[in-house]
Amino acid sequence: MQTQPSPSVASPLAAPPLVTEYLSWLTHVRRTSPHTVAAYGRDLTAISTFLQTHKGAAITLATFAGLTQADIQSYLAHRLTPKGRLNRAGTNAKTSLNRQLSSLRSFMRWLHQHHGVSNPAITRLKGLKAPASVPKALNTSQTWQLLEGLAPPPAAHTATPEARRNFALLITLYGLGLRISEALSLTRAAVGGDTLTVQGKGNKQRSLPLPLPVKSALNSWLNCSHSLHPTAPLFPNPQGKALSPRYAQKLLQDTREALGLPAHLTPHALRHSFATHLLEGGADLRTVQELLGHSQLATTQRYLATDVQRLLTVHTQSHPLGKTKG
Repeated sequence: MQTQPSPSVASPLAAPPLVTEYLSWLTHVRRTSPHTVAAYGRDLTAISTFLQTHKGAAITLATFAGLTQADIQSYLAHRLTPKGRLNRAGTNAKTSLNRQLSSLRSFMRWLHQHHGVSNPAITRLKGLKAPASVPKALNTSQTWQLLEGLAPPPAAHTATPEARRNFALLITLYGLGLRISEALSLTRAAVGGDTLTVQGKGNKQRSLPLPLPVKSALNSWLNCSHSLHPTAPLFPNPQGKALSPRYAQKLLQDTREALGLPAHLTPHALRHSFATHLLEGGADLRTVQELLGHSQLATTQRYLATDVQRLLTVHTQSHPLGKTKG
């Protein structure tokens, strides 16, 4: 006779009314992005599902008012054990759990402001220690292999508009170090002469210089595209709407498989490659920070780890003190 899985291991229950109310507030009052709201929803529903089983009662205001650090530690232990959903060793599991704890802290602050629920022990809860992950980048030869593999044929009549658009998108991601969301939100009006205006996180604008290969690819695409309206998406689908991030991910997946490139080649890996190659070429960290649109220098410093490792390898291979004698 088969037994039903417990709710703590099965698919998450529907979001409790309090969570639904919070998500509605994020959407309509705070105008939070749909992706962020969806992430909060997944995190809080997963925690609520566990708590309902752990407490043996429906989720109410009293549940969160009486929540203890021991309850959260039980949740973390559950997710990090073989039966937990996040049973992945290393940084990934801890990063996911830290994001969930951040969602819970934000939710608890909202409960305090809107429902008078005070729980300082949870609001001040600290995340798990996880080593900072070093972004994975392509090396320069792999990058050239990608761009040359996607570059449209020189003859204009043999290159399809789709091929020109796809190449323009990927060379823009690598050549300017854009986030995929930044690239796909661009309009035709963003391209102006030798610069491109980008709307980054927090609605912060930055103007980026256009390297000649990027400018040439964009002009080649714009010259064969149909829309002339300045507010039209720079990279549209056949229906005239902006391409989806999933399209870009699938494009790179198909390309890397066809060219034998690493599995970590994603749209964001092109941004990592942009930063890494700038640092390898001698660019200073502040300049890279400005080009990437990072508000904190510490975020940009993650890319130094990759460059330091490269320098250590060169030192070991080239310097007398770095070589070991057999």
